[in-house]
Amino acid sequence: MRIDELTHKLQNLRQQGFVNTQRHGSTGVGYTLEKLLGLDENNLPIPDLGGRVEVKATRSDSNALVTLFTFNRSVWKVPQREAIEKFGYIDKAGRLALKSTVSATSVNGQGLQMSLSNGPQMSASVVHDPSGEMLASWSIYHLIGKFVTKFERMLLVKANRRKSVNGTEQFHYVEAELVSEPRDREFLEAMRQGAVRIDIRMHITEKGSVRNRGTALRVSERNLPSLFSKRSVLM
Repeated sequence: MRIDELTHKLQNLRQQGFVNTQRHGSTGVGYTLEKLLGLDENNLPIPDLGGRVEVKATRSDSNALVTLFTFNRSVWKVPQREAIEKFGYIDKAGRLALKSTVSATSVNGQGLQMSLSNGPQMSASVVHDPSGEMLASWSIYHLIGKFVTKFERMLLVKANRRKSVNGTEQFHYVEAELVSEPRDREFLEAMRQGAVRIDIRMHITEKGSVRNRGTALRVSERNLPSLFSKRSVLM
């Protein structure tokens, strides 16, 4: 798909007005957009932009967290089961779980906070307050490298939402822009300011094993465009 074709499809989509979600829940806005654009994946091959473009759709009235990527390999400083048993809780399914969003600006309900170190070995760590115990740690350079590599270009689409008479969520896709040239310094500053956070997502299964859905780096929706140098409005 070329950029002019994409722009035409998006503008036609805006003219359709509100459409029913094709999936319930938080991922409905992105999934519905992908289906209406005829995508099988969450990125677009656009040859006149020189490669593939990541696609992110958000609700206009929401400032929820958007997942950038998961980064879980060789980061845990304590066994994951031990972390769940020490700092977890019983979730709605009755399982011992540790599902916790961690920010650099405050201590969360599990007593966890993101700690950013300076110097040549810069890292972002999940630390328990007040004990100071470190649960996991990531190289800042690896995180920034993954962000810059994965999000070289991104299509950001915003949708207004409402409920139909039968309670189905509906979306009206009203804004779209292409962003490019991810900014590594702004990404680091967004971590310091709490806009980029670490999301731990794991629990102990009925069989006693640890189920880890991948520790995620997430950013608030309204802060996402500020992580890029170039922005081009498509609709």
